[in-house]
Parts: sequence; structure tokens; C-alpha cells
Amino acid sequence: MSKLLHLTLTALVLALYLPSHASEVTINMSEQGYVNAQDVTSITAGGVTIALSKEGGQNGPKYYTSDLTLRLYAKNSLTMTSSAPIVSIVFTFSGSNKMSSSNTTLSTGTATYGNTTTWTGEATEVKFTNTTSISEKWFIKTIKITIDDTPAPPQLQEVSSIADLRQLADGTQVRLTLGRDNQGNIEWVSTGSDTHAYVRDNGMAVRFTNFLPDDAGWHTNTGGALIGSVDGEYHFRDGMPEFTHISTSIADSILCLDNWQTATPTTIGDLAELTGTTHRADYVSISEVSLATDDGQTYYVSDGNTQIAMTNQLGVSDIIPDDLRGREFQIEGILGATSDGSASELYYTSIEEIMPTLALGESSYNNGNTIGIYAGREVEIDVDRNFVTDMWNTLCLPFDIYDFAEVVSSARIAEFTGYDAASNTLEFSSTEDIRAGVPYLIYPMEEINSIHINGTTISSETTPVTFGPYEMVGIYDPTTLYSDDENVLFLGEGNTLRRPNVTNDLKAFRAFFRTSTDAPANICIDGITSDIRIVSLAEEQAPGRIYNVSGQFVGTSTQSLQKGVYVSSGNKVIIK
Repeated sequence: MSKLLHLTLTALVLALYLPSHASEVTINMSEQGYVNAQDVTSITAGGVTIALSKEGGQNGPKYYTSDLTLRLYAKNSLTMTSSAPIVSIVFTFSGSNKMSSSNTTLSTGTATYGNTTTWTGEATEVKFTNTTSISEKWFIKTIKITIDDTPAPPQLQEVSSIADLRQLADGTQVRLTLGRDNQGNIEWVSTGSDTHAYVRDNGMAVRFTNFLPDDAGWHTNTGGALIGSVDGEYHFRDGMPEFTHISTSIADSILCLDNWQTATPTTIGDLAELTGTTHRADYVSISEVSLATDDGQTYYVSDGNTQIAMTNQLGVSDIIPDDLRGREFQIEGILGATSDGSASELYYTSIEEIMPTLALGESSYNNGNTIGIYAGREVEIDVDRNFVTDMWNTLCLPFDIYDFAEVVSSARIAEFTGYDAASNTLEFSSTEDIRAGVPYLIYPMEEINSIHINGTTISSETTPVTFGPYEMVGIYDPTTLYSDDENVLFLGEGNTLRRPNVTNDLKAFRAFFRTSTDAPANICIDGITSDIRIVSLAEEQAPGRIYNVSGQFVGTSTQSLQKGVYVSSGNKVIIK
């Protein structure tokens, strides 16, 4: 293996198993309510039963009030039983009538003898027998019994995959073993007061909770992996599959491999896949989805057919945009559940907007609305815009272009920079850059049919440029120029700026002029008078040959034409 792995071995519980809970039962013979010389065959106290038997002796066990003792004679026996292991028994006696190594036999364990007798061992049944002659008796005053009532270790169901784990009933105690061919990849770690990790093997995922929360040697991190065995309980709690580590287990021994893998989400093609429980606790990625909210706090992710709630349960810092119109996203996160467990909920870990692609057309009347929706956002954009080669055209775009010739093709660009009142000249200066919303003159030297930019910021504002009595105005939608509007000039045939003598539409992403004068003027570019000139009202010509939309010639005058749409000199003529 070429890359170095940092290995952290976490010993969960490797020490010897010791009782964690013990209880004591003390039996005082004077407190049992016996009468003098009463035969005693059994005593029950605190879950312990003591059976007393005559066995082969002449007399059986009796209680006497003279010394307040239970007397066991030669050949008598005393047998203690308990459902939990007995680990210690201490007898006290009256006088010299006591147990000794010479008059006592044990069924199990060991004893030390003296003024008291102390037995130790671990058994649910212990028998003491007086094996000596008739003259040796045991006068027992008290018996103190210590019991280990630590619950027995659970019977664990063993599974070797998270998929098998998730088939178990809620609350099943289990030993989960993950091997190198099916390690538990740590997909995401949630820290804080409720530390837990989302872990996925080759098949499914589960949320690990209470996993060595107080152990400083536990280095859970996203991208790590778990190999080995761990004991715990499986729960399907509030819609989430959970594995809760049993902290008192003696069998836990698991290896945590740091930086074992790059946590990679499962790609989901259809949001409907996330509505069930299969992917719960899984790290998932869904693309080309939209976001919606009713109150700015609760969000929903949608692919047009399915909608799932989305919350910031994991405390990530990604900011959701205020304006969600027209936006598509790629979202990664842990598939969780709503608080009542009734439905899926995406706990997002990252939100990345997918750069939208806009297609704008010079004949489309919806450009302005589309531009408004995407204003201020980075987009990939295609603008359908046809230029006439080797003559001046107008242009206005909703985005910046730095060095137009490199983006599109060879062209000369000029911006409106001044006005000379003495000579009635509009002054333009050459530039290489185009600013969003600003109108320009452009002289293409090669054919241009469209403009494509991969990654630019959209602006919805247009910026008219005014010098003297002239204002140059850019447009994003086709704009109607009316024949009776004497204040409008547009760039027409023959490199002339003229007033419309028929009502027609100026296509989008162009510019026109507004002016308060009807005097003829020149246009100067970089100090040199250009071949563009502004004609006066007196110079306006009547329309040339006029055709209907079927291409039939209908005359040279609009006076006798019926209502409809016609074409003259390449322009649309509307008769109302």
C-alpha cells in the first residue's frame, strides 16, 4: 500500500470482568421469631434459601432461646442456594461451638476458621456439613451472605454487515463485526453535546451513538474507517437507524483507521429514492434540484416531482441565497428524518449552485424578464445576435466583455464619449472592453451570429449615455420605433442614423438615439469623421419598394396599404 495510514487502536474494554454490583443479606437467628427448641428446616431471606437437614445425625437443627442460636449437630448439613452467585458467607457463633477445619466439609469454595468462619467462592449453591462426633456442635448466631447480582452479559446476536444489522428488531442487542473487505466508512461526524457518526459499509448506513463519548483515545473523523467488533443495541428511533454502543461490554475491540478514505456521497438520480428508509443515515448527493421556502427558515429541496424537507442539523456554514428563483443546486448531506420520524429530511452538508445557462435571442420579447431573474448571478450565456459585416452596428449586452475580439472575433468597438456643439458632431472613442448595459458601435470584420460566455455576471440595468442633445440607449428586448416619433434615430442602411418613417421593431441587444434636434450631424470616431452621418427630417426619404409577408410587391407608398405587416428595405412595416 503506497499511502501511509495513521492507525489508532482503541481498546474498548480489555480488562478482566469484575462484578459491578453486589448485595448483602444478614440473618440474625434471634430475630426470626423462633420459640425454644424449635426445629428449623429452612430460612429464606433476600433471595437466599437455607435448607437445614438432620442428614445422618441423631438430632436435627434446632433453635434455643438460652443462647439465641441455631444449633447444628453432628452429621447435620446447611445448604444455601441463590439465583445469583454467592461470593462470600460469614458465620458468627456462641462460645466454642463453632465450625473448624476438622469438623466441616464444603461442597465448593474455601473457608477460613476462627471465632468467625468466612467462606469465599462463586456459586449459586454451597453446602456445609458437620462431619464429626456427636459432641461437636455449631451454635450459629448470625450469617452474612454477599451476592453478586450483576446482570448476566446479554446474549448477543452476531452480524457482519450494517444491512444485516438493519434487519433486526428494535432494541436487539448485537455484536457487529466489520472486516477489511466491508469496513465501516465514517461518512460524517457530528460533534458537540450529541456526538455521533454516520457510518456506511458496502451496503447500508447507520448512525453510531454513544460510541466511547468519554474516551480521549477515540479519534472518530470523517474519512476514517472502523474494522473489528463492537457490541451494542440496534434501534430504529424516530425514523433513524441507530447503533448504540454498550459501554460495559467485555468484547469490544475495534480498530479506527484515520484518513482511510475520502468520504464520497452516494449519487441519487431521482429525489423519490430518498423518500423511503433505505438511504436513511446515508451520505447522499442530489443534483439539478431547486430550493423553496415558505418562511425563510424551513426549506424544501425539489426536483419538480418530489419534495423533501431540508434542515441544517449538522451546523454547516453554507449560506442559502435569499432569491431562489431560477436557481439549481447540487446538494450533499445525510439523509435523516423529521422529528416525528414520519418522513425523510435532508441534513445538508454542502450547497453548491449549478451555474445556469441562459439563451437570449435578438427576436425574443422575454429577454428582460430572464435577465432580471438572473441579475447579479454568474451564468453561462448564449446571445443570438446577428451582425452585418463591414459596416457599423449597434450593441448593448447585459454583461461585461473584456477584449471583445478574443471572445467573439475581430471587430472594432467605439463608445459614445462626447459632443462638439460647434460642429454638431457626436464623438466616439475606440475601446476593447464592453461594459454591461452600455451601448456601443461595433464594426465586425468577420461574420458574427452569436456571443457565448462561459461564466459571467448578469446585470439587468441599462446605462444610457448622454452628451449634448443626444442620448444613446441600449435595449435588451425588441423595441417598437414609431413613424411619428421625430425624436428617435436608428442606425440604418448606408451607415446613416435616421428617423423611422414607418413603424417597425428594432431587434434586441441593439441601441438607438434620442435627440431634441433635427439638424444633420456627423459622427467622429477617434477624432476622425466616420462614414456615419445623421440625416435631417428634410433628407428623409419615402419608403422604397414595399412587399407583403408573402414576398409580393405592393408599391412604394404606405398611404394606400391596408392594415397589416409589410417589409421595406429590410425593415418590418406595421400599418395600423
